[in-house]
Amino acid sequence: MTVTSDMLRTCPADLGAADRETLADCIDRCLDCFQACSACADACLAQDTVTELRACIRACLDCADICDATARILSRHTGYGVDTARDVLAACAAACEACAGQCARHERRHGHCAVCAEACRRCAQACRTLLDALR
Repeated sequence: MTVTSDMLRTCPADLGAADRETLADCIDRCLDCFQACSACADACLAQDTVTELRACIRACLDCADICDATARILSRHTGYGVDTARDVLAACAAACEACAGQCARHERRHGHCAVCAEACRRCAQACRTLLDALR
């Protein structure tokens, strides 16, 4: 059980249409992706070919910000707004897919890009799964 699961289990607010397990998985995937994207951008900056990695760095930083915001929004349940949750989930999935695509271009040369691309794919899938549950 994760801290996210523990917090959701003890939350007195109505969590809406999504089950707690799906919600917890999405929050955890967003946090994992935030960390992976932040670390990947930093690792890209340490490469000798940083100019070639500029678009990847930008995608990672954008994705990290969106994943962080998504996890924070999904963690709030008092006065819950399902429309906002849907919008942020769709944006997060799109940012994760874009970042995975950028990282995939470099994953053969840079292991950190391979790790990040996979974290992005998992997060995008978790966002889509939760989004489907909220419809």
